[in-house]
Amino acid sequence: MSKIKIIIVEDEPIIALNLKESLEDLNYNVCGIASNKCKLMKIIDKKIIPDIILMDINLKSKFNGIEIAKEFKISHPFVPIIFLTANSNISIIEDVTDTVSYGYIIKPYKLHNLQASIELSIKKIKKLKNSEDIKKVELFSPYVYDKEKRILLENNKEIKLTKNETLLIEILCKNKYVYISQEFIENTIWENHPAGMNAFRSLIFRLRNKIDEDLIINQKGFGYKIRLD
Repeated sequence: MSKIKIIIVEDEPIIALNLKESLEDLNYNVCGIASNKCKLMKIIDKKIIPDIILMDINLKSKFNGIEIAKEFKISHPFVPIIFLTANSNISIIEDVTDTVSYGYIIKPYKLHNLQASIELSIKKIKKLKNSEDIKKVELFSPYVYDKEKRILLENNKEIKLTKNETLLIEILCKNKYVYISQEFIENTIWENHPAGMNAFRSLIFRLRNKIDEDLIINQKGFGYKIRLD
């Protein structure tokens, strides 16, 4: 069985190295250490996708751990994040981390608590992935997205979509519980070379001409979301 891969996001070098040694003693594979968002993405860009991320909340950088986690979860919803924090106010931690994390560890951490959190998070994410592996996504009636065939169905009949229209539906279905920013959609469809506002608007316009316009929800300041009911 391969070792569980972990990335540490911590801007205190000594703490990061001590944590790395502790994890390796527990037989985990620390595949990267990052001190901020930019360095984390450089690791991910090398096609190193961890099984779990240990994220310090109070990073001394432009983005704190919570902000980085929220953005990361959009593109990697099945990578659990455990927060590391010196804040012992449990109610505040739970309120802030509820939507993006699989737990938190209070510094200074104890090894058995750390290991228990990691193992529990891995079990949770496996269970979630199994539930998400259903081949079809039930959308706003009468629409269904077939993930295996990558087709959108209306009353069990395929709607003919272009490659980019299919990609847009796919992005929204993969992130069906959250709003996705226009920037993220553009970067995904046009591979980090956004084609511009006109191309994006044209894509949305053409797609909405083929479906009920209420199937794709647009919330100003938040982005786009697929309607499920």
